[in-house]
Amino acid sequence: MPYVLVQVKFEDYAKWKSGFAEAGTLRKAYSSKGVRVFRNTAKPNEAVIVGEYQDLERARQLFQSAEFRQATQRAGVVGTPEVTFLDEVDQLPA
Repeated sequence: MPYVLVQVKFEDYAKWKSGFAEAGTLRKAYSSKGVRVFRNTAKPNEAVIVGEYQDLERARQLFQSAEFRQATQRAGVVGTPEVTFLDEVDQLPA
């Protein structure tokens, strides 16, 4: 199953969260199965998002799309999000 790791910086968390929630239909249209958001405790204007996708190629298309760029601008993202595509290869016990 492909995953996408996204690191973002934003001006205001509440504004970003609202914009990110609104973009849920966009993510779903590009095969998202859901995301988890982690906020940096030392830098509260930074977050890491881990998304699970059904189709790696569709996920790549999402992050290259004008719709994605527009959604990040509306959400107040500062700079360009850092996007890394991942394949889960193993799961180990604690």
